[in-house]
Amino acid sequence: MTPVSEVPSRERSTAAARRAMAGVHSADDVDLSQVTAVVAIVASSRGGSSLLHRILSDQPGTLSLGGEHTALYKLNRLDRGRDGSDALESDVEFNWSEISADFMSLLGSGPPRPPVDAAARRQYTDVLTRRLALQWPLEEIGHESVRDAVAHAVRTCPRPDDPGTLFAAVLRHLRTCHPRIDPSFYDLPPALRGEPATTVLRPPHDGYCIEEPPFVVPHARTAVDRDALRHHPVVIKSSVDAYRLPLLRRLMPNARIRVVHLTRNPAASVNGLYDGWRDRGFFSYDVSDRHTLSIAGYSELGPDARRWWNFDIPPGWEKLVDQPLEWVGANQWAGAHRAALDALGPDTADAVLRVPFEQILDPATRERTLRSVFDFAEIRQPPQPVCLPVVMATARPGPSRWRRRAGLVLPAVGQPEIREVADELGYRKGEEDRWL
Repeated sequence: MTPVSEVPSRERSTAAARRAMAGVHSADDVDLSQVTAVVAIVASSRGGSSLLHRILSDQPGTLSLGGEHTALYKLNRLDRGRDGSDALESDVEFNWSEISADFMSLLGSGPPRPPVDAAARRQYTDVLTRRLALQWPLEEIGHESVRDAVAHAVRTCPRPDDPGTLFAAVLRHLRTCHPRIDPSFYDLPPALRGEPATTVLRPPHDGYCIEEPPFVVPHARTAVDRDALRHHPVVIKSSVDAYRLPLLRRLMPNARIRVVHLTRNPAASVNGLYDGWRDRGFFSYDVSDRHTLSIAGYSELGPDARRWWNFDIPPGWEKLVDQPLEWVGANQWAGAHRAALDALGPDTADAVLRVPFEQILDPATRERTLRSVFDFAEIRQPPQPVCLPVVMATARPGPSRWRRRAGLVLPAVGQPEIREVADELGYRKGEEDRWL
């Protein structure tokens, strides 16, 4: 149950988002009941799931959303449970038809489709209108405004075939009427997103964050139909799914659900969480109705850092509101994996594959590990070695980057309750020198 004081903000933002999307055509002949195969990547935040999701989604024949589906949960009021965490009650109510239509509206396959003709521009405009409504709900950027911005960008953009460059041009045009749109909140290369308007840590806008920054760069792809849903897997990932695995059965009742449980050593994940909390994005909820955050390493960064929680909210989160940031991150890591370990079974998944992210990062084990993932997911593996894309990164990726902060993160992951989960996942005390 969303906290009472957050309800007006949520209702105002979701209603505005729905109004902005009202003029967008949606397919009414496909829905989530027709999905036959799901590959769900379940992990803790900063555990590598965005990268693996991109690798699988880029393969021909796979169906996916652009980024996480957390925004669709929040658009449909599937946000926080009664304890204020991301764990939902098993009997939580929701409008299946509405969330199904939302999934279908963003589901696609294949590479980005440049808007080279009228039909492609219309599809691109539709996708952008939906995404912008999730990202900047209170702006109520309508379909007509997006259509004009797309037409202007296609005429003036030097690289309309590059999704990031084209989208940056669309944003520049939209900002003439919507100056509060801030490109620095997007997962764009620095040259395209620019510098933030202020160095003070703040959320992207004053409303409810339906989509959490860094925002996905939207692009049009081949739309799905009944035949695609019958023959190809839907690849999904959401940082909160570890806490709500039974919900996937209710959303896609006729699908065979395969879960890739992606693990990562706690030191690396906590280091990534530490960076993310202090970065420009990852704001999830304003929790000031219950607590003023006093998280050392975060809350001193500005007034909004005393209000806004970042990433997922594990059960028991209220005991963390005055703890150091590295301890918060350690409990987020352990909370997600504890929930996944407890919930994964025949009732929630038809098959489970546990994959250490380190084996994807390590060139010596990468191809063998990815082969096992592709085989498990029943997705054809590309003939050439996979290049690892940079996705949702807060700093330049590198092996064992956490060691620069070892004195901070190792005591945090040495807590007994964190240690118990780490041992169960194979990250044992005394073997830290082998952790990437």
